[in-house]
Amino acid sequence: MQRPSASARELPSLLSDRVGRRFAEEAILAAGGPAWNDPSLDDRSRSVAILTALICEGVRGNRFTTHLERAVRAGLDQPALEVLTVLLSLYVGQARTSLAAEKIHHFFQQPVPETSAQQAPPERPIP
Repeated sequence: MQRPSASARELPSLLSDRVGRRFAEEAILAAGGPAWNDPSLDDRSRSVAILTALICEGVRGNRFTTHLERAVRAGLDQPALEVLTVLLSLYVGQARTSLAAEKIHHFFQQPVPETSAQQAPPERPIP
C-alpha cells in the first residue's frame, strides 16, 4: 500500500492552524476524510479534482490560494493550470474560469517568499 504523501499528511495541521483543531477534524471528515490519503489518487490528480470543483463553484480568496499552493507542491505548473482553466471554460463559462485564470497568473508572478528552515517553501517555477 502506498504511504500518503507529505502534502496529504500535512492537511490536518494546515487546516487546524486556520480554523482550529475541532473544526478541522470535522471538515476533513465531511470533505471526504480518508479520501485525502487514499492511494487510488496521487496528490497531483487530487489537486486537479479539487481545483476543478473550486473553480466551478466560484470559490476565490484564501481557500483557492491554499489549494493552488498545494497543487503546485503536488507538481502542477503554470502551463498545466492554464490548460485546466481553458478546458473548464468550455463547460462552466468564462466568468468563473477567468477569475481563476487571473489568480493563477498572479500567483506565478509573485516572488517565492522567504521562509524559515522549519517551513518548506512552496515549489514554484520561475517564470
